[in-house]
Amino acid sequence: MADRQGHVRTFDPLAAALVIAASACSSGGPATGPQSTQAVLAPAPVKAVTVAAAPKPAPRPRHRPHIRWADSTVLERAVTTRLGYQPLADVLTRRTRRPELADRAAMAVVRESRRLNLSPSLLAAVLLIENRALDTAAVSSQGAVGLMQVMPVHAGSYGCASTDLKELDANICHGARLLRLFVVRSSTLRVALRRYNGCVHGTVTPRCSRYPTRVLATAASVRREMLRLAAEDGVIVPGTARRSLD
Repeated sequence: MADRQGHVRTFDPLAAALVIAASACSSGGPATGPQSTQAVLAPAPVKAVTVAAAPKPAPRPRHRPHIRWADSTVLERAVTTRLGYQPLADVLTRRTRRPELADRAAMAVVRESRRLNLSPSLLAAVLLIENRALDTAAVSSQGAVGLMQVMPVHAGSYGCASTDLKELDANICHGARLLRLFVVRSSTLRVALRRYNGCVHGTVTPRCSRYPTRVLATAASVRREMLRLAAEDGVIVPGTARRSLD
């Protein structure tokens, strides 16, 4: 056989055999009849697919109630409601070593605190800062009288039973109601305490700017002592914590 350029092609049987063998290998082997054709055309078996189960939703966390613990002033009120003035009397006795006067002063302080909605420890703190010795006849250089160092100008102004500022109950009555008046009329408790102390621009009473800090620190200390004494007697019950589900 000749191509267009006139070259003669000769038939080489060995080359032909190699070509046929190569084509058979590339196609996966020669067909061997109907069975081979059926094997080639048969679809591959379908493997079973395992469908994983959908993950279970995570359990919702249980709502835990929020416990609002009563603060120390609430506990103090609970203690004085249950035990009266005795815890405060014990605290004043330890600080002054005058049990009889401490007992009477504590009774008057708790009574006035209930009437005026003031903390007993706050009134007691003012008393201790003003007159630690519980000297009912004490008169300051400015003329302030008695346990809570009330100025005579206030005598008889607040509906107390007596105008005698050297009398223990009358003095505490005047001092407590004067402090209550300043609390109502002042922007903060610290301002009210400064006014009670006569601290006007720091010129009337020496170091009067430190007076509120001293009173509040003493009040906190008195309150802690009252609660500790009550706890030692086993009178604080679990009902002082309120539970809500908000």
